[in-house]
Amino acid sequence: MDDFVQKNWDTSDGLPGMTITSIMIVLEKKVEDRTKELKVANEKAESLLLNILPKEVAAELTEHPDRTIAKKYHNATVLFTDIVGFTKMSGTMTAENVVTMLNGLVSKFDERAKIEGIEKIKTIGDAYMAATGLSEENSERSVEKMLRFAQGLIEDVEEFNKTWESNIQIRIGINSGDLVAGVIGKSKFIYDIWGDTVNVASRMESTGMPMKIHVSEATYAQTKNTFSYGDSVEVEVKGKGKMTTYFIGQRA
Repeated sequence: MDDFVQKNWDTSDGLPGMTITSIMIVLEKKVEDRTKELKVANEKAESLLLNILPKEVAAELTEHPDRTIAKKYHNATVLFTDIVGFTKMSGTMTAENVVTMLNGLVSKFDERAKIEGIEKIKTIGDAYMAATGLSEENSERSVEKMLRFAQGLIEDVEEFNKTWESNIQIRIGINSGDLVAGVIGKSKFIYDIWGDTVNVASRMESTGMPMKIHVSEATYAQTKNTFSYGDSVEVEVKGKGKMTTYFIGQRA
């Protein structure tokens, strides 16, 4: 055994001539250190995965990497927001300033989403997309949570403008209903949501007003007793025709 160890052990470790007991102690220490390294690496990987996926989806993907992950949700709530006049604004700024500004604003939105339990789906250019109701939480409560989040986004923009001495404005659109969520892709995979509910939420944003929260009738019906709304407004929505919508009042 001693001959075997001396022939096969890396001499850079300075172990030839050591007793079997001493070698076993060194081996156990190496195994312990390697186990700790693997644990730290796994924790980092899990943390990165949770930054991309909801907790339940991340767990399923880790356990079944080859399984198609898709689920239908009833009465989820989707939010879209984007910066008013961003294309024109960005044309007068350097590339570095554009990215720095967007990163600063999106980071504020991300922090709020994490604190308030909102599922960020993705950013698309200057647009920000988020959802609630993608877990076992009470669906009615998840709608209210999204509206409070939307009110908070307006506050974030106002605070951002004071810090940056800018005059950024955003539009916010919200809709509630059924949708499908899932993971697509094998490399650089993404978690995304699809369905008419998502499309209408996007239309609520595009037909909205600066620094206002524009909601569909489906969202209004579930929150009219807990939030203050103005009179109904009829808007022409691409692919849907005329829709009755509402603008929510600011946070009291």
